[in-house]
Amino acid sequence: MKKNKFITIFLALAAFAALVFSCIEFKEIVWPSDPKANSEIEVSVHVQFVPETERNGHFVLAFVAPKSWKVSESIEATYSATNAQVGGQLITITDEAMVLANDYTEPTTTMPYSSAMLSKYGVLGNTGPVEWIVLRGTTYINTDGSGVHPTTDAYVKLKFKSGPNNIKFFTAFATCLSDNGFNDGNSGEYIISDTQMIKVTGGGGNDDFTVLHYVSTTPQTFRYGDYVSIEFVSSIDGNDTALYGEDQVYLNATCTLADGTIKEGPKTLMTRSGDETYFKYIYPKSFFGVGQNAEIVDMHVWFTDASGSKVVTDGTEGFEVSQAAE
Repeated sequence: MKKNKFITIFLALAAFAALVFSCIEFKEIVWPSDPKANSEIEVSVHVQFVPETERNGHFVLAFVAPKSWKVSESIEATYSATNAQVGGQLITITDEAMVLANDYTEPTTTMPYSSAMLSKYGVLGNTGPVEWIVLRGTTYINTDGSGVHPTTDAYVKLKFKSGPNNIKFFTAFATCLSDNGFNDGNSGEYIISDTQMIKVTGGGGNDDFTVLHYVSTTPQTFRYGDYVSIEFVSSIDGNDTALYGEDQVYLNATCTLADGTIKEGPKTLMTRSGDETYFKYIYPKSFFGVGQNAEIVDMHVWFTDASGSKVVTDGTEGFEVSQAAE
């Protein structure tokens, strides 16, 4: 691991169960060591292809990112390659622009590549909204499968803008050649890298897609001047809270104003929407009885039964429920 600007993550070949040949390998994936919200993110990827079988198509590279980043609107991608096989010749590709692969269909699923990646690999354990961003090169690659050609190394540089919120999420890269896609036979190979967790700081809010949440909101991104549903789950994966099985669960909340004043809202009965789930819509400024011009800087919630003897909270203040950055 580098100790300067970047963390370099060396990835051994991900021996995905469906692969017949280990002909593609992610050699290196480099993310910034301290990525910031609302900033340009630069990522570099080194992929190695060994031509043991015949593969044809455009170089496809995909990765997972939060939907809120709208990566497809800001991304710039180029790749260079040595010993690329084109029309029976070995060529060098230098800084070729990559484009979104929205117009390409993955051949084994007949789905658009972004949908095919989601179907094949899922959301990598993320508990918030993420999407697969799929890019392709513009040079058509073809091989004769003889295995006598030198190894092809592809180096990709990506630039895109992060969103306004602090966030943690899981990501990975996947690659193949467009005509072969997820074909398991001798006509193609595909691979996904190890999953890694990315933490972005320096923004507003606190979006953590890496854990299941007892507390969430709808919409997930909101402002304190909006109507918002506070949602509570009393049990996750067999981990029961003190309120598991309670018919009546009450929302309790405080907010802090810009001048440091702390306001507590009324203890409010939530609506039970399932065996373990509850929700309550509130308009924060009315709920806390502050004026429309008041500036709320943070909000914390906790949950009790009718008597207040059973409590589910986080720390001394409760679960933080933060608005999105402006």
